[in-house]
Amino acid sequence: MLLAILAVHVVVQVTQPARPQSAVRDSMRVDSATRGARWRLPVTAGVLASAFHDAPSRVILTRARRARTEQDSSLESYDAMSRQRISVGAAIVKFGPERLVYRRESSARVQWQRGRGARIELTGARVAAPMLPDGEQRKNLIDGLADDEMSPIPYFPGSESMWIGGLSAQTEVSESELVNPLAVGAEAYYTYESGQSLSFRLPDGRTIQLEELKVRPRAPKMNLSIGSLWFDSGSGQLVRAVYRLATPARMTVGVTTDDSANAAKGRTASLVIEAIMSPMTAYISSVVVEYGLYGGGRFWLPRVQSLEGVAQVMFARVPVRMENAFSYASVNAALNLATITVDTTTNDRAPRMGRPPAGLDSAARRRWRDSTRAAYTAAVTARADSVRAGLRIGTMRQCDTSATRTITRFRYDASIPVELRIPCDVDKLTTSPDLPASIYDRGEALFGSADAERMIAEALSLGAQAPLSLGALPRPRFQIGPSMTRYNRVEGFSTGFLVEQQLGAGLSVTGIARLGVADVEPNIELSLARSNLSRTVRVNGYNRLVSANDWGEPLSFRSSLAALLFGRDEGFYYRASGAELTWASERGARVEWRAFAERQRGAPQQTGYSVGGTFTPNIAAASGLFAGGSMRLVRGFGVDPFGFRAFTDLRLEAARGDSAYGRGALDVTLSRAFSKGAAVSLSLAGGNTVGHVPAQRRWFLGGTQTIRGQSADTAQSGTAFWLGHFEVARPSPIVRAALFADIGWTGDRANIGEVGRPLSGVGIGLSAFDGLVRFDVARGLYPREQTRVALYFGSRF
Repeated sequence: MLLAILAVHVVVQVTQPARPQSAVRDSMRVDSATRGARWRLPVTAGVLASAFHDAPSRVILTRARRARTEQDSSLESYDAMSRQRISVGAAIVKFGPERLVYRRESSARVQWQRGRGARIELTGARVAAPMLPDGEQRKNLIDGLADDEMSPIPYFPGSESMWIGGLSAQTEVSESELVNPLAVGAEAYYTYESGQSLSFRLPDGRTIQLEELKVRPRAPKMNLSIGSLWFDSGSGQLVRAVYRLATPARMTVGVTTDDSANAAKGRTASLVIEAIMSPMTAYISSVVVEYGLYGGGRFWLPRVQSLEGVAQVMFARVPVRMENAFSYASVNAALNLATITVDTTTNDRAPRMGRPPAGLDSAARRRWRDSTRAAYTAAVTARADSVRAGLRIGTMRQCDTSATRTITRFRYDASIPVELRIPCDVDKLTTSPDLPASIYDRGEALFGSADAERMIAEALSLGAQAPLSLGALPRPRFQIGPSMTRYNRVEGFSTGFLVEQQLGAGLSVTGIARLGVADVEPNIELSLARSNLSRTVRVNGYNRLVSANDWGEPLSFRSSLAALLFGRDEGFYYRASGAELTWASERGARVEWRAFAERQRGAPQQTGYSVGGTFTPNIAAASGLFAGGSMRLVRGFGVDPFGFRAFTDLRLEAARGDSAYGRGALDVTLSRAFSKGAAVSLSLAGGNTVGHVPAQRRWFLGGTQTIRGQSADTAQSGTAFWLGHFEVARPSPIVRAALFADIGWTGDRANIGEVGRPLSGVGIGLSAFDGLVRFDVARGLYPREQTRVALYFGSRF
């Protein structure tokens, strides 16, 4: 659960960078209508001259800016249904399965009336956290019922039309926040260009004309956005926004102390933790906001809101998706809401930490932070206790005498009085008909995700980028620590560092250098990549150690621990020097295309040291120049750990050296729980080759990823293979005990019909957190009768 909360918080809040000192001196502006100081660059005549690529773009922006700050006095009320879904996943292995860590769904009836406020009736809410016990999932649900985020208000006059960056629309740009391209002063940060236009006719005969405004940042900064905005040419109202942040953001670790005297120690601890946990990055790859015409075609009100992002912490990739969907039963109908009176003396909403008051010196600011932190912590604890107690029947007066608990409060900085009604019977929320039949359903129709995918593909192509910005580069990103450290029989102990520099235009330069203490051969890579945070094209030159294995990640820190401690180095290695062009996509199915030209050669074993066990011999790789291409396609189906799930992995490769060869393989894993007491998993894989295949491109069986109980060995290789895994387990994603049996064969492709006695092994395994961590005790049956113990990550079941 901590991982889920961290991911949501980081991805949504990462757009709050420190104020650049260059802007502090010349650009401090104070606007009494906004919160505190507004830091922004000046908009000079030269800036205005370069901000607009054409005259229509200036007209569109001016009209949209005026509409953004005007409150539509003719909108008096609406009665709406609000639905929300937040999903957080996790993946440990690059091409391994992605698991659902956390999902929350909610629905609410929202009635808003001008001058009265909003009455919200929570009609549905549920949480799925498969890696937590049922009691903890229910506790998490109860703790979050009173959160403002669980029951979003679709719209109120003055709300932020682009959704993220603040609930209320801010008049002017603030560089300390997400820089809104529609705010006053945004010309200093963005350029604008008119795009397409379209029109449609309403049933009453009116024609609506829509105009596109393409927004591009002037520099690659993490608080600037790239996107396409569509406006109603008549009213200037935003109709559709599809955008993303310009660059990934670095996450930081904050170590707080009880007093300011230990602040220096806290900063040092933060730096050490960040070095160990690198990489630590996060990015928002897409935001979609779409409006619909309601009230007889008079009002543009939000219909769909979605956000996607990814956090990367060490070996874990954490994708996050948030979706809001709104439907309206009536607009401007007579609701006759009673005036909502907020009782601030009993408001259980935790206060915000805020910022120190202006004018304090450094010592006073430290004292303010120390005292505020203690008050904030106490308020958060009290609020959580209050919510939990209030929703347990018999522990609060409201639930003693009524079926509904009522909370009144002002929301955020909008000063909107809100009356939130929550059923005391939580089971009514979890079985609500306003939510999908199952929390694991895809829900495209309900949340509008199918339309969002189409809009993202159209507006956020690889060509939609910030300009090249060599004169004002952001700070480079460095990566060291465990993610850059490994141990194997060729290099021995090997570590290095990575440095990445954003250049603008979606371009980045990355350099990697490492050295092994056993072979003392430098590994160097230098690459130039272009990315839109969903797809990446990369040109790379390298001299590196390569694993010939098609399963697992022998060159990772995780696998290196087994090599160092138990002599369990399951990789077969060769060296490659050359260049490659890759294209990778992480939206939907994960796919990577690669074209390469490289010189391959052997990598002799240089060390035999291991705390326990001995290393198997390495392969004798064929030397030569090879040029060719490869493709890998990985896809998962289903997220319900108690339902049907499938995972497929397709690999194709063709190359030419002294002779030509081709190879291909397909892995399919199917799993399903048939009852509360039994779940089964079946994995089938097969591969073949054509032409003369060098030793380093043969298929290798044995080890934790293929035939458990059998050691990885060069004698167990061939030009064709097949294998199968069968497991039966208790269907619990938290800790799952399983019995398994593996069988497989590899050899000459001409003898694929003459298997003889195949490799085999059986055993028992413990899978924790839905396969993210796996521990096996396996007994080899043939050809080796031996017992092997393995701990690894990212298993398929």
